[in-house]
Amino acid sequence: MRIFSVLLWILFPGCWAVTGPGAVRSPPGGSVAVRCRYRAGYENYQKFWCREGGLFCSNWFHVIQTDGSEAEVTRGRVSIRDNHTQRVFSVTVGNLKPADAGTYLCGVQRSGFELRDAVELTVSPAATPDPSGGSR
Repeated sequence: MRIFSVLLWILFPGCWAVTGPGAVRSPPGGSVAVRCRYRAGYENYQKFWCREGGLFCSNWFHVIQTDGSEAEVTRGRVSIRDNHTQRVFSVTVGNLKPADAGTYLCGVQRSGFELRDAVELTVSPAATPDPSGGSR
């Protein structure tokens, strides 16, 4: 197994260049803030957020992306901002709808390929406390 991991790292050195939180949750109408980290050397590349459509972003369309600077970009209910010093970019999605639920990719756009990590977005009502001590 260790040999396989080393081979993967050699063949795909950027696989772990971007890391997201894995999963985020919010009730309908709420918002989420997703922080994705990246390794040194990728500060001036474009960062993006897109809906997964199989192996890549659906229809190769990024919901939102930076221009490689630290300037905040807003498109509708979604904004993205990069912090080069901390090597983290933040994506905020507001006024969430059940249709927004799904798998998204946060990533760095490099010449010819993307470095990315999947984030599962769940939009569901908060669990209501059960008087017996559990939740419903």
